[in-house]
Amino acid sequence: MEKRKYEHLFISGVDPEIQAQRTYAAIAFINGKTFEGFNDYNIYWVGDRPYGAYGTKKWGEISHGPHTHKYPELLIHLGTDPDHPFDLGAEIEMCMGEEMEKYTFNRSTVICIPPNFVHAPWRILKVTRPFLMIEINQSTIRTEKSRKDLVSPEDLKRMLFVDVGYDSDEMIVHWPEAAGPRPQKKPSK
Repeated sequence: MEKRKYEHLFISGVDPEIQAQRTYAAIAFINGKTFEGFNDYNIYWVGDRPYGAYGTKKWGEISHGPHTHKYPELLIHLGTDPDHPFDLGAEIEMCMGEEMEKYTFNRSTVICIPPNFVHAPWRILKVTRPFLMIEINQSTIRTEKSRKDLVSPEDLKRMLFVDVGYDSDEMIVHWPEAAGPRPQKKPSK
């Protein structure tokens, strides 16, 4: 079949090389490397089980640890019940600020995160119906700096941390000890 002029602008699924690095249901990853000038967008389908995310068998075991980004970020949580769109079908916990003020929500919610603002741990406590989570970083590349100094040594064992775009463009993932061995990256074809 002849390739059409604009078909590269329609994204369905995740590049197999990227999906091989993920252990959860990623729908799409788009950034300035995918399309010049685009911001960093990540879309996830979150189901009633963690699909092995971070090596977990049930929700609530592991969380994404506190961190900052150089640019604003939106974390969008959307319920999938068309008759009750504000019912998230899940319970999420998010901490905000260096004081780690805790918020728990179960409704479709957008979290607005200013640049260089400490946020997380972000943790899924339970899921009764799948929902969508969309992450929008207002930068063409991902920036993230972990703030391990804000959590206890015991909590560090249950948290995933990422460092990229501050001191180096190399992405360093600090795998949670409680999750067991990190899944090996599947070789790309």
